[in-house]
Amino acid sequence: MKMCLAIQSLRSCGLEEAAAIARALGFSALDLDGVMDTTLRREKIFSLDQTEVQRVKNLDLETPNIHWTFAPGSLLPAINDSDPQVRADNRRQIQLLVDFCHAAGIPSILVLPGVILPGQKVLDGRMLSAEALREYVEIGRAAGVAVYFEAHAGSSFESPDVTAWLCEQVPGLGLVLDYAHFICQGYTQPQVDRLAKYTAHVHLRQARPGLMQTKLGDGVINFPLVFDALREVDYNGRLCVEYVHQDYIGADKIDVLTETVKMRDLIRRYVQLD
Repeated sequence: MKMCLAIQSLRSCGLEEAAAIARALGFSALDLDGVMDTTLRREKIFSLDQTEVQRVKNLDLETPNIHWTFAPGSLLPAINDSDPQVRADNRRQIQLLVDFCHAAGIPSILVLPGVILPGQKVLDGRMLSAEALREYVEIGRAAGVAVYFEAHAGSSFESPDVTAWLCEQVPGLGLVLDYAHFICQGYTQPQVDRLAKYTAHVHLRQARPGLMQTKLGDGVINFPLVFDALREVDYNGRLCVEYVHQDYIGADKIDVLTETVKMRDLIRRYVQLD
């Protein structure tokens, strides 16, 4: 397993500032973000601007993944929108993003799996999510870019059971596993462990029921057991530290830098890093 840092933890910084901080903290890899249009410019991604490609290449860090939404800072438009034109535009964005990732050396993208939309039957929405993700996986495969999704609180895939269902529906799709999204809703750690076998990338932060983030000593996730669950399925991907400052289920209540350093040190203590 290898360690990395999520640029979302440093969202108030520019791209180069975030990379410098990541290196100073001892990280050799940085997950990127195309959501907020702050660290990378979405329009330059769409146009395959070579200066933007070069910015990524010049970071002196590995860049394993980029997080993407189809509008800046929004869950909408969702991949399970029933409007064919919306879904077509989403596919167009994925193609442009994949082309950028191929040029910049970013091996994977992360998209969100959709939300429960007004007037839409839940199962219909989930089937549309699966259909869209199959298309994205094929687009990515053609360019050698993997496609991942993150099951998250507030999505159509909030529970471990429906998350496993989606993984089974879409061959080649990777799961970004963040225990915090399930634990804050009241699911137990053993219930989440079953998702390890589908996992392609891991986000790490402490949480407890009712709070998406807590101090390391205040939460209920037993991280040594998380690492054991990953080892049992021979997981050899990234352990990405992802504390954020965000007004969402209590995710603005901790010192991001302090907790990032604590999690970094915990990983070093319990994991033999590659």
